Amino acid sequence: MERCFSRDSNLHTYYIYSGEGNMRILQIALLVMLCAGVLLGEIGWCGQIWPNTGTDHTTGTEIAVYFQIWKDGVTDSPGRGEGISAHLYWKSADASDWSIVEMSYLGDVGNNDEYTADIPAPADVGDLLYYCEALDSTDMTTATGTDQNGIPLNEASPGVLHIVDVTAMDVMVTFQVDMSLEDVSGAVTVGGSFNEWSATADTLIDPDDDGIYEISILFPIGSNPSHEFKFVNDGTWEHIPNRVLRIDDSFPMQILPVVFFNDRDPADYTDIDITVNFRVDMSTETVTAPFVGGIVYPLRWGWDSGWEDELMLFDDGEHGDGPAGDGIYGAFITFPAGSYRHVEYKYTTDGTDNEPLPPFENHVFTLGDAPAQTLPIDIFGSLTGIAEAPRPINFDISISPNPFNASTRIRVEIGELRVESEVLRVEVFDIMGRRVEKLFEGKVPSGALELDWNTDAPSGIYMLKVDSGAHTRIAKLFLVR
Repeated sequence: MERCFSRDSNLHTYYIYSGEGNMRILQIALLVMLCAGVLLGEIGWCGQIWPNTGTDHTTGTEIAVYFQIWKDGVTDSPGRGEGISAHLYWKSADASDWSIVEMSYLGDVGNNDEYTADIPAPADVGDLLYYCEALDSTDMTTATGTDQNGIPLNEASPGVLHIVDVTAMDVMVTFQVDMSLEDVSGAVTVGGSFNEWSATADTLIDPDDDGIYEISILFPIGSNPSHEFKFVNDGTWEHIPNRVLRIDDSFPMQILPVVFFNDRDPADYTDIDITVNFRVDMSTETVTAPFVGGIVYPLRWGWDSGWEDELMLFDDGEHGDGPAGDGIYGAFITFPAGSYRHVEYKYTTDGTDNEPLPPFENHVFTLGDAPAQTLPIDIFGSLTGIAEAPRPINFDISISPNPFNASTRIRVEIGELRVESEVLRVEVFDIMGRRVEKLFEGKVPSGALELDWNTDAPSGIYMLKVDSGAHTRIAKLFLVR
């Protein structure tokens, strides 16, 4: 299987896609830096377990399991890494003993070795538990890893595969996607587990010329009722987690709701050009090449791709920066109509990624509806604006249970407030940085805030963001179906 790299500059996360569009995503940065249990012994990393926990599988069909291992200087070379092996552990949910299968070396995926083994075809409906373990025979260390949604799988917290019956009748499923926010120059297609993730097998049409493309696909009796899929625009797959289809075989037709390609929401995009005045206090820094970078065009992470002059900052008194030479730098940057409103950004004093913000946090602002917008003066290396005098504040976050299945309770302990009118927002984001749900927005309460998150979202890692405007905390939520 050929793999290729792409990168999401928002999360500084790498992805690996199969050549057939299988979309098995290797989120190296988040898995290595956020997930526990991947840096064990001499094995540098292991994970990318497929299938993901919480997925459905039918009776009478073997379940192929895949697992990747990386060890510096060992798996990097072509062929199986010396001393490396892998085992698959599985059992019924009500069984006491694990069945253990030695996994076969399948091939190289970049610098990783990939292994595979089959769980025998289950005869009965129910749940199976599973995880994979890597062994380095040179020092007899072992390591477990994560599935492709970043969920850690191990003996204490194994993955769960739901064994279900096949469909009881033929069902015609209609897929619909709104492409009105996209440039469509070629075929719009759908690929998924039902067509071996083909980017060309099933082409949608726009019969009403309204930007909504559709296709009806017959799932015959005896089909797996659960599938994953994505839409494809002229060969480009959606850059979101796989969509989930659960076939309702109580009726012979099923029409899926219209979704926007990449789940874009028209309200999240501007209608006009907006010129934004960025300002940052660098008076305590050595400044040689000041720029602002970010995730919404024309912003970009210039330390990766090189800097454009339009992103340069000036301390000349002519860029909304105040008196020349005062150490406050500014720039006027125009975001064209159609820009995503929610902007993350960082500064650099020397052209490198050197602003010392907390991991996975950036400056943020929201584009409004006026043609000009001036941001508060930022402080280089701080998420606190210069206009606000710093005072202590503290958020202690507890989440229970975590991992969880469909519901969890979130408790936020509130420390001293910066200002009495401070507004608190508690939101959940997916691993791509899209907001999934707003749990709370209002005046900061005293003491503690308790919230329940009840969700039908798919399995995966989610980010809980608690933001008072003056202070932000991020916590991880592990949803396992």
